[in-house]
Amino acid sequence: MEVPGGKGNKFFVFLSEFVGTMFLLIAINWASCSDSVPFAVGATVFVMATILGGISGGHFNSAVTLGMLWKRGKDSFAYNLMFAIFIMLFQGAGAFAGCFVSLMAFDFSKKPDVTTIPSGGHDYYIAQLCPVDGCNDEGAIIAKVFCIEMICTFLFVTFVLVISHHNSSSDGVINCAAIGLALYCAVREASGVSGGGINPTVGLVQSIFQKTVNARVYPKAPETQPTYIVCYVGGGLLGGFLAGLFQKLIYEFALKHAEEASDQQYAEVK
Repeated sequence: MEVPGGKGNKFFVFLSEFVGTMFLLIAINWASCSDSVPFAVGATVFVMATILGGISGGHFNSAVTLGMLWKRGKDSFAYNLMFAIFIMLFQGAGAFAGCFVSLMAFDFSKKPDVTTIPSGGHDYYIAQLCPVDGCNDEGAIIAKVFCIEMICTFLFVTFVLVISHHNSSSDGVINCAAIGLALYCAVREASGVSGGGINPTVGLVQSIFQKTVNARVYPKAPETQPTYIVCYVGGGLLGGFLAGLFQKLIYEFALKHAEEASDQQYAEVK
């Protein structure tokens, strides 16, 4: 939406979002073997945004797409809404493709004698996107997880919008590095309680992926509950939505008044 020529280059915009989100899910699952998921997520977004950002904007996150939609304001809103929906659909398709590719790194033969699903680290198993006490806690901290996902996604998307529209460097690589670092911080900050989704696409697809694979490989282990999907998807989307509104209704308003005050002060000095 925000990239010049994007409307006339839809195929490659969608393809870029597909590929970038695919590699993001690969990084999440493969990095779970070394317990470095937050760093892998931030680094992968940095690399993918550097390569593909000039084509699609490098969202790879439906919350960023939603925030960017509201940031664009009323200009061609109906068109941008449809454009954003298709971007999100291709992000979702890319996420499923990334999960499928990540299967190559693991042994998925049935383990009928194991009653506990590995939680990551050096277990050489897929990432488990769950709160601190696991996905099977009957939703004991669902309100906390929702709030943390919403707040951290809000902060991350707000940072992306500021970098892309107001406070960017002339060197695009620096902007991409800053966004990757911000995502690393957001995931690291949230992961201790919520698991650190910070991406509704990841929250939906990884939750489905882990539930399906866990049931196949560990049939004797407790079934992975999808209770927290509403937090990863709903909290993330709400955070992105609020970030877009904040940018449009408050941040831009404050910047405008700061510029007016600066001009007035300059005129008084003269």
